Amino acid sequence: MNKQLYNSKLEEGLLRLQCELVAERNKINTENISWFQYDLLESLYHTNRSRPAELSNNLGVSRSKISKGLKSLKEIGYIKQEKSNSDARELWTELTDKGFKFLKEIQRGHEHLAEIASSALTSDEQLLFAELCLKVSKIFEEKRN
Repeated sequence: MNKQLYNSKLEEGLLRLQCELVAERNKINTENISWFQYDLLESLYHTNRSRPAELSNNLGVSRSKISKGLKSLKEIGYIKQEKSNSDARELWTELTDKGFKFLKEIQRGHEHLAEIASSALTSDEQLLFAELCLKVSKIFEEKRN
């Protein structure tokens, strides 16, 4: 095959996979959480509790963007915030039960997608697919930063 045909097939494959993953995400994301809000929730899940400044550093975004994201997550009940005992200007932020439940639903969705993919691929293909996805994802991230 020539290079143009390879590129065309690669573009088609990436486009179709992206569309399918977005469609699956939309099925379980009933609150229309943005990717950024999801990143905030995931960060809080892994740290249990955090201050906005820490979230800003961890995610590499401005404090004002963090504040806006947290405000909307608080409004839908996915996080709660409490003033710090040592500095009343600082807020400790953590997931609520509703926030944990949302992330668990997302995890079940990921597991469901993995089951579907594994049913279509042999064990060797699954490993190769995972390696290639990670390789391409890493390149995307490097080019973005």
